Amino acid sequence: MTGPRLLNKVAIVTGSSQGIGREICNQFYEEGALLVCSDLRPIGQGEEVATHEFIVQKGGKAIFVQTDVSKAEDWSALISKTVEEYGRLDILVNNAGICTEANNPQPIDEVDEDAFDAHLRINTRGVFLGCKYAVRQFKKQDLHPSGVRGWIVNFASMVANIGMAGLSGYTASKGAVAALTKTVALDVAKQGIVANSICPGSMLDNALGGALSSARDAVLAALPRGRFGEAKDHARAAVYLASDDAAWVTGINLNVDGGLTAQ
Repeated sequence: MTGPRLLNKVAIVTGSSQGIGREICNQFYEEGALLVCSDLRPIGQGEEVATHEFIVQKGGKAIFVQTDVSKAEDWSALISKTVEEYGRLDILVNNAGICTEANNPQPIDEVDEDAFDAHLRINTRGVFLGCKYAVRQFKKQDLHPSGVRGWIVNFASMVANIGMAGLSGYTASKGAVAALTKTVALDVAKQGIVANSICPGSMLDNALGGALSSARDAVLAALPRGRFGEAKDHARAAVYLASDDAAWVTGINLNVDGGLTAQ
């Protein structure tokens, strides 16, 4: 029987306080990772216990570092704190993101420009900065026995593959993440660093809101697997892409969407 897939690997997870990010932290803990939970605040919406405290209560190792992913100085501080605490960084999961348009989708000619810019600033610039500063740290470190120096897992979206009316800021920002991931993978491949992205596409049971809620049944009917995805579905995909099992995998956008974009 094999052991934990992420044993003693040091992982930063952004957007860790709720949703997919919190579940990634949980699944990484289950696989033996040492965690740095990063978000604007330690306790997310609907949660009573901070993610890092939840992990510690279960017997794991985790700290929280407050981070605005759109700010370079916050990324520099996050990486420094990680190395100060654990001595290295092995895995970066760029999960933090927003989709404020879901509650008020608008056609392109009516899109609020500040809202559009906010999606690019957080969803795209945040991933760019994370990759930049993580790679700087990875390059200082020795290779793992698998031949990998560091793993990057970015969260894009199914909308990197298909359009979604009314979500121009979100689709633009996530499409950019998918494209950026491929470029990062090529930039760092010879340094023993791998970069991949996950395109969630079936958690719309939680994401659909406001004017989109009426589309719930139609979206569900379009899913070949016949159910909406759960945070764990995406977190387990992140475990794979952050493990030695994916040492020869780089530059891919992994669709985790119940078959939606296979049609």
